[in-house]
Amino acid sequence: MQNPILNNRESSYYYLGIWLIVMLSHIFLLVFTGQTTFVAASVDAVTTNLLFSAIGLGLWFPIFFSRCEKESMVSTIINNIVGGILTVSFWLGLCYFLLVSIFPQDDSYQSFFRHSLPWRAGIGILYYEVLILVYYLIIYYRNNKENLLKEAELKTLVKESELNSLKSQINPHFLFNSLNSISSLTLIEPGKAQEMIIKLSEFLRYTTSKKEEKLTTLDEEINNINRYLDIEKIRFGKRLSLKQEINSLCLKHKLPGLILQPLIENAVKYGVYESTEESTIEIICTCNSTALSVVIRNAWDPDFQYNKGEGIGLRNIKSRLSILYNRDDLFSIKKDNNIFEVNIIFPQ
Repeated sequence: MQNPILNNRESSYYYLGIWLIVMLSHIFLLVFTGQTTFVAASVDAVTTNLLFSAIGLGLWFPIFFSRCEKESMVSTIINNIVGGILTVSFWLGLCYFLLVSIFPQDDSYQSFFRHSLPWRAGIGILYYEVLILVYYLIIYYRNNKENLLKEAELKTLVKESELNSLKSQINPHFLFNSLNSISSLTLIEPGKAQEMIIKLSEFLRYTTSKKEEKLTTLDEEINNINRYLDIEKIRFGKRLSLKQEINSLCLKHKLPGLILQPLIENAVKYGVYESTEESTIEIICTCNSTALSVVIRNAWDPDFQYNKGEGIGLRNIKSRLSILYNRDDLFSIKKDNNIFEVNIIFPQ
């Protein structure tokens, strides 16, 4: 794996800049303390620091390939101490060979170099430990980033699985009711049964095409509701009517696909099935730049709810909203004067 310092131009510049500062500081200290001449100090600083900067780049590979998460703290410390001693020894030996070759006749400099070995060794250990610490931090950061990405991918997969499971509950539930209606109509009114089958195929074609999509537009969702009601009107005739108050500016707003149809299905189930008179379902849509509000209202007799049982639609919608938006305050129900009203807010 490529050294992270050389992986991009910016980090390479930072690395060279830091070593340039170290070299200048090295020259200043040697000249200021009178240890050697400016020329010798410059050659000494450039040679020793360039060598360690090159060695430091190479240290990435043994650190990266030898790291082990199960390795104890004591083992890590011992390995780093041994690695530091070997690295600094190699560095000092190479520096001595090169500098003596550059100043073969300068006995004073050679004497200075030999006497400076202890503090050079200390500085070399410091360089080593700083570089090792930086490399460990880079490895930790990368591992943490990878773990976060994997966790996010796993959550996404789980969320997609939950959404697909919830969406798959809608179609069989509606299909069951529609097939029962078609079965009844085939003997009484075959023409209407045929018309209902055509409408049902259009509805299923839409639901299939939207199966993999999280969000759709209000316009598409309303059209889908109209398909559903066209099917039910074949059965109920004038007993079923629809009133829509939809701001045209809201039609392009986004909402989860196939989320309104179960509410309309419930409105038909509890408001039309048991009624002998005309029953109106109202759909009211308002919006602004941050939210789309959808209200579905229908007449409702509470005595019939217990005979019908609790539908899957409301539970399904609550679950989908919670999964998609991570909020539990977007869905509310109001029952007043035999009117059943559902209000959903879809954040934009």
